[in-house]
Order: sequence, then C-alpha cells, then structure tokens
Amino acid sequence: MNKLDQTVDEYLRVIGGSCPRLLFALQESQEAVWVEIMRMESVCHAFEGACSSLQDKSAVASEITTLVRALRVQMAKGLIDYEEFAAFRQDVSAVHHCASRLRNSFGEEGIGRNRRLKICAFYCSNNLDAERLADLGGEISGATVNAIGLPCSGKVDVPYLLKAFETGADGVVIVACKKNECRHFEGSLRAHKRAEAVESLLEEVGLGAGRMAVVECAQNGAGQACGEIKQFIERVKSLSQGHTPSDVMNKQEHMVA
Repeated sequence: MNKLDQTVDEYLRVIGGSCPRLLFALQESQEAVWVEIMRMESVCHAFEGACSSLQDKSAVASEITTLVRALRVQMAKGLIDYEEFAAFRQDVSAVHHCASRLRNSFGEEGIGRNRRLKICAFYCSNNLDAERLADLGGEISGATVNAIGLPCSGKVDVPYLLKAFETGADGVVIVACKKNECRHFEGSLRAHKRAEAVESLLEEVGLGAGRMAVVECAQNGAGQACGEIKQFIERVKSLSQGHTPSDVMNKQEHMVA
C-alpha cells in the first residue's frame, strides 16, 4: 500500500468513524452536533484533495462530500419534529454507508487489505494488567490488542469508546469487575450501560452488532476473563470488514448513565 492509498483510506475511516459520534452528539447539544459536522466537512475537503490525483476516483469522491454538506443544511434548517430528526439520523447512516462502500471500492486496489485486526481493551486495573492483555494479540494470529488501564471500568465514557472505533479499532472490549465485587459500587453497571449505548449507535450507522463487549473479571479470575476476550476477538475477526447498513434503522433514544 503506497502513502497516497494510506492517506485516502485514513480519511474515509475517520469520516465513517465520526458517524456514531454524530449520533451521540444529537443526545448532547446542538453545539456538539455542529462541531462534528464541521469536522467531517474538513476531512471531506482533505479527502477530495487527496483523490484529485487519482483520476478515475476524483468524481466518486465528491459523493460523500455532498452527503456531509446535506447534513449541515438539514441542521441549519433545524430538527424541529420527529420526522426531521429521524431523517437526519438516516442521512448520517447514509454517510457511513458511503464511506464504507468507497473504502471497499478502493480496497479492491489494495487499500486496507491484509492488515492486522485492531482491538482496544479498556480494563479495570484492580484485576488485570496491560502486559497480560497485550499478550493476547500474540496468541491470536493477525490481531493487535491496545490495552488501556482504568481505576474503574465505570470511568470509560461513550465518547472514549467511540473515539477508539474512529481511530481504527475493529472491536472494543471493556474488562469490568463482577457487579457485586466493584470497589466503586456502580462502576461495572455503568460500563455495561455505556457499552450497550455504543453498540446501538454502531448498529444504527450500519457497522453491525458484535464489535462492542463487556467481559466481567472476578477476583483471581484473570485467566477466565482473558479466555472470554479471546473469544470476542475471534468473533470480531469473523465479522465482515465491509459491513453494510441494516435496512431497519433503530430510532429509539438511548439514555447513557
């Protein structure tokens, strides 16, 4: 893969990864939505510039820019009623679909192929350590595990989980204590709720289910937890890299603790 191919693939990955972040921003504030839209437009502009030298691809590149600009127009008009709100969410999914389709079309020429699977593991440092988790990547062919320690699994928030996907993770797992063993009482419960919220956002934009998980680790149960993480990694490996959006969009709002 040459440098230009890597750059083009990176732009498309960032655009696609911004889609679930944009859906989450809808639950936060209009300001948060505008930040994501402007960010996506900036990346689209850079993407078009990178494609300008690819001759047969330059015309195709404008498609995703048009979709992102349409989101800005919709937002400027205001999302007043449920139908407008639902239409906006569907158009966000269309952006993700377009980014995935373009990655696949470019990928036919070598972009993003034969790369290692990337797994991000947020773990409670009370039960596991980074070295033990990192070793899992070596035990599974073609996988790399990026381990991030936390004082409690409940400290990881939805934006951090989404950022992991945006920066290239194929799957994200949270390693939490057993609910009745959590030193911070509701930390494990919060981890589960946030993972469910992220899973829903990923499904809505079309990335599909199964890329987000929570593994509970009992005291002195690191071995069993690592076994479950390995199963999760194998499941992610089986998922198609070019997953197409579901036909039925999830329009329910998800409350995040």
